[in-house]
Amino acid sequence: MLGPKKHQPKDWTNQSLKLLEEALHHWEVFPSGTEGYEKAEVTAGGVNTKELSGKSMESRKSPGLYFIGEVVDVTGWLGGYNFQWAWASAMAAGRDIASKASR
Repeated sequence: MLGPKKHQPKDWTNQSLKLLEEALHHWEVFPSGTEGYEKAEVTAGGVNTKELSGKSMESRKSPGLYFIGEVVDVTGWLGGYNFQWAWASAMAAGRDIASKASR
């Protein structure tokens, strides 16, 4: 269902559907406010995981540069999973850095 009738195409012609598609692709959302950091749960976006080594969290584009935790575009369930991701990704990066330093 498309929601209120005011958002439905005037008719179901190819031209009307094309206009609807363009409107959807250019739809902008403007938040009306925030509940603040007290209610904050998860961030979104960040460094694309395809740009990082999954073993070390090292940048493929800039060797020697590491990204961990919430700066990486990884989303998990609520309930401590973000903490686990932060610790695990930091451990992977730390181990890689330590192994390179000992060479």
